[in-house]
Amino acid sequence: MKQITTIILFIALMFFSSCNKDEPKFSSSEIQRALFEMKGTYHGEMSVSYYHGETISEGNACKAVSKDSLTIDMDLSLMAQSITDETIASRLRDIGTVQVKAAYEFYQMDEQMYHFVLLPKDVICIGGYGAPETVRIVFDQIFGGSADYFHHSIMFNLSPKELWFGDKKYEPFQQLVYHFGGNYE
Repeated sequence: MKQITTIILFIALMFFSSCNKDEPKFSSSEIQRALFEMKGTYHGEMSVSYYHGETISEGNACKAVSKDSLTIDMDLSLMAQSITDETIASRLRDIGTVQVKAAYEFYQMDEQMYHFVLLPKDVICIGGYGAPETVRIVFDQIFGGSADYFHHSIMFNLSPKELWFGDKKYEPFQQLVYHFGGNYE
C-alpha cells in the first residue's frame, strides 16, 4: 500500500510540475519576422471608455507606429473628462497629447495573425520648480491586441490604471481603456 501511495504521489508531482512549465517561447527569428511584418504607420480611430463602464469618446482620428515597439499618441484631454479635480483636469488638458511607447510580447502567431500583450512605459510629464506639478500615468501590463499582417490592420488596447499628480496618487481615478483600430498606410 505504501508503494502504491508513493507511486501515485510521484505521478501527481510529475503531472503538476509539467503544468507549471512555461509554454515554449518564440525564437528570435520568429519575433523579428513578426516585427518586420507589422512594421509601418497605421491610421485609424481611438475610442476611450471606462474599464467597466460607459464610453467617454468614440472615433477620434489617431495613428500608431509599429517598429520594434509600438508608439501611439494618446490624447490626455479625453482622460481629463473623467477627472473631477479641476486643477488636475486642467493640467491634463494643457499637456494635450503624449507619446506612449509599448514593447510587444507575443503570445500566439497564426498563419496571418499575431496576438500580443503590450508593455507600455509610464508616461511622465515633468513639472515642478515653478511649473505645474509633474504628472505620471501608470499603465496596466495585461492589455494587448492583434495584428492581421495579411490585411495590414492592427487593433489593441492601452489601459491607464493610475494617475499621479506630484508625489500623490489621485485615488478617485477610474481605470480607462484606450482602444485603437487601424490600417497600414
